[in-house]
Amino acid sequence: MKYIFSFTILILVYILIYYKSLKSKSREYKIKFSLFYFYIVIVLFATIMPFRIIHPGQNELFYRRLNLVPFRDIYNSYRGAIKDMILNVLMFIPFGFLISLLKEKTLLKTIVISFLFSLFIETTQLLYAWTSITSIRTCDITDIITNTTGGIIGFLLYKLVCILIKKVKVIIL
Repeated sequence: MKYIFSFTILILVYILIYYKSLKSKSREYKIKFSLFYFYIVIVLFATIMPFRIIHPGQNELFYRRLNLVPFRDIYNSYRGAIKDMILNVLMFIPFGFLISLLKEKTLLKTIVISFLFSLFIETTQLLYAWTSITSIRTCDITDIITNTTGGIIGFLLYKLVCILIKKVKVIIL
């Protein structure tokens, strides 16, 4: 029930995008965009939903939810640290692939976009920690690194698929 508001907002955003800019696009582009948008919704569901109104400063201990030491969890032998890193990489592989599928990108652009999307997620998680004593979200530099790595892998997989498709076309012709 607590997700209805968040999903309603995301559906309204999609409808606004569709009627503002997608209506005149090709069917292929609409499918690619819809696939990418659906993926973004899943990532937001896993990372920052349900959306909340931010009331600053309710949790004075929020800085404990901030980790600026890369791979600290591994150094401190935290249980599940490697699993979390692998899941973060896997979560962003589709991002790198789909953003390239939607519109051809360079590796550098994919890195920057992956980094910025990950930074948005982590910053939102930090704001949630700042506004609620009960927040379980943390802001972690390792997540930004592993998410961006996943975006890079997704980009490379996209390029590999493009090469394979070209080779298959040559063989068929």
